Amino acid sequence: MDKTINYLAFGDSLTVGFGAPDGRGFVYSFKQKVEQWLNVPVQLIQAGTNGATTNELLQTLQSDPQIQKDIQTADIITITAGGNDLIQGAIPFFYQNDPAFLKTALQTYESNYKEIMVQIETLRQGIDTPYLIALIGLYNPLPQVPESAYWVQRFNIFLRKLEQPHIHIVQVYDAFVGQDTRYLSDDAIHPNEDGYDELARQVESVVSLQQLQRLIP
Repeated sequence: MDKTINYLAFGDSLTVGFGAPDGRGFVYSFKQKVEQWLNVPVQLIQAGTNGATTNELLQTLQSDPQIQKDIQTADIITITAGGNDLIQGAIPFFYQNDPAFLKTALQTYESNYKEIMVQIETLRQGIDTPYLIALIGLYNPLPQVPESAYWVQRFNIFLRKLEQPHIHIVQVYDAFVGQDTRYLSDDAIHPNEDGYDELARQVESVVSLQQLQRLIP
């Protein structure tokens, strides 16, 4: 029987592809690349939500039976999360110049992200089929705020702690530094089409063909 790869794209507006034309987000590019590499069809489940924080994504995982089922049947899962946590902390910081807002945002992000991974592992218990997860780190969505670079790096340093043989960390920060006009859309926060292409390239550089081939019996 021919294998179909189930790909669950879960996360915030970066998963949706906000800022690029329809169907031009990194999720769609990565789906096409996997199809080319493995020569099998890829069934994409698009579960991105514009504006979602890690808390909202965690709540979705805990309460949405369809997402829970999709986690259990997925061969590939990509997650984009944390940018909105950072932005929500940066807004009051910008007006009050109190780093406590950003520190709290980082702590909330770390706690929620750990719990998201626990939820996924719990849902996969007893399921023997191999799967892989790619967690996409943050570029700097607020380059106009001088302190933001430090805090984005703190978010990304935490993400590395979640790495496991089947959990791959995709760091995109360096690829976006100094490329604001090239990679960001008119809102100066979300990627444009070229930015999403770069995100896809970064995912492809971390997830190897050998790892993907293990998903096919």
